[in-house]
Amino acid sequence: MLSLEQLRNNHYGSTIWVLGSGPSLNFLSPDFFQDKITVSTNYSADSLGFISDYAFSHYHHVSWDLLDKSKVVVTLAKDTVTQQDWLKPDVDNLALAEQINYKPPGSNWNPLTSHNPGRETLAYGSSSLHGSMHLAAWLGAAHIVLVGADCGTLDGEHRVAGYPDGHKLWELYNEHHKLMKTFLESEYGVTVYSLNPFINFNLEGHNFEGV
Repeated sequence: MLSLEQLRNNHYGSTIWVLGSGPSLNFLSPDFFQDKITVSTNYSADSLGFISDYAFSHYHHVSWDLLDKSKVVVTLAKDTVTQQDWLKPDVDNLALAEQINYKPPGSNWNPLTSHNPGRETLAYGSSSLHGSMHLAAWLGAAHIVLVGADCGTLDGEHRVAGYPDGHKLWELYNEHHKLMKTFLESEYGVTVYSLNPFINFNLEGHNFEGV
């Protein structure tokens, strides 16, 4: 098993692309990511049809399933739902992130204050995307580009095709994504942007509904 420390600054100064599960991914080709360093949130890269460099999940059963769908998988030492320690066999491409000063995330989650993960572990947020974003900074990213962090529906679709159904707490996630961006900018000095797969904010006639 890998240690989280072994991954620190492995891609120092790079641009790292972090995939959420939003429907804007449906308008991208997996070939687009062929020459890019990627971090997948849960099944995002697999749903799009490529093997990511890294994947992050809060859930141990998902992390176990991702081991052959990503080069390296990072998960929390304790499963989000069961609160159990990692019970699966040790594997060479898995790293565990310890929860320090653990507090379950909720509507009051704030990585700048009450849920500050410090520099020794990764954020445990209301969405697995927060851990993926933090992992990118941990890997040494100078620039993080979010892909599919949509916080809404596009033409009525709320996930990339093939992704499991999930929560749709767009307003909550939108606020927490902004907090996570601020934390990473202040703590790691990274820039955080988001990819629009269309030519401009008119979305080429597609209909977005969000917060």
